[in-house]
Amino acid sequence: MTKALTYSQTQLPTQIDSTRSIQPFYDKSFIETQFPVSKMSKESYAERTAKQSQTLTGLGKWWGRKPLVVCRAAILGLLLPATDDAEKDRDVFLRLMTMDNDGMLRRKSVSIPAKELFRRLPPADREYYFKPSSKEENAQLKRGLTRDEKNEIQRRVFLSLSYDEKLEYCDRPEQIDGPSPESWQVINAHLGTSASSLPDLIAELGNRRFGHVPRVGDSFCGGGSIPFEAARLGCEAYGSDLSPVAAMLTWASLNIVGGGADVVAEVQRAQREAFELVERQITEWEI
Repeated sequence: MTKALTYSQTQLPTQIDSTRSIQPFYDKSFIETQFPVSKMSKESYAERTAKQSQTLTGLGKWWGRKPLVVCRAAILGLLLPATDDAEKDRDVFLRLMTMDNDGMLRRKSVSIPAKELFRRLPPADREYYFKPSSKEENAQLKRGLTRDEKNEIQRRVFLSLSYDEKLEYCDRPEQIDGPSPESWQVINAHLGTSASSLPDLIAELGNRRFGHVPRVGDSFCGGGSIPFEAARLGCEAYGSDLSPVAAMLTWASLNIVGGGADVVAEVQRAQREAFELVERQITEWEI
C-alpha cells in the first residue's frame, strides 16, 4: 500500500545543490511527521471489540484482519501534505477521521444516562436541570425542559469526558458520512481543496500529487481490509494473496459488502434458497 501512495522517483522535481549533482526532493506527507497513536489505538480496539457490528466479519473470520479505521488513517495520512503548521495539520487529520470534538459529537449515538449527567455537573447546574429530590443514584431531569436544553446538557457533559469515555457513546468513524459541513470549510481552507466528501478529497489530493486518482495495492490482502477501505474512500484498489480463502474474502468484501443494498438483497435471497434446499433434503431423509 505504501508503494502505491508514495512518490514515483521518475516524477519528482529536482533541485541542484552546490556540487551540481541533481537531488530529488518532495514535501513530506502527514504520516511521515506525526500520527495520533493513542487515539488510533483506542478506535481500533473499539472496532475490534464491536463483535457482530463489524463491517467485514460477517463474511468470514480472518485472524490478521486490520481494523478499517487504521486503513483509512494510513491512506489519508499518506495523501495529506505536511505543512509548516503541524498543529493545524493534526487538527485537519482528526477532523477528517471524525476524531475531533466536532466529529465525536456527530458520532454520538447514545444518550448519557441521567445518573452520569448529575454526577458530572456542578451543583448550580444540578439545581437547574434536575428535580430537587435528585441524588446520584436516582437522578431525574426536571419536567418541562426543552429539547435544546436537554441537548445542551448532553453536549456539555460529553465534551468533558475523556476520549475513552466518549467512545462508549459513539458510533465508529465508518458508520457516519464523514466530517460536518463546518469541518469541511476548515479542511478545505487549510488544504486548498473544495471537497465535501472523503472520496472528493481523495480524488483532489491524488490528482494534485500523481495526476490521477490514487491507486492502492495490497499484495497480501488477507481479509481484505486495505482494498475495501481504499475502494470506499474512492481509490483504485487492487489486492492479491496466495491463500484462495483470502482472495475470496477480499472479493466478497469489495463486491458484496461494497455492492450496496441490491447486492445484499440478492445474496440473502440466494442464502434462503440454499437453506430451503438443504432443509427439504434433511426432512426427506428424516435426519
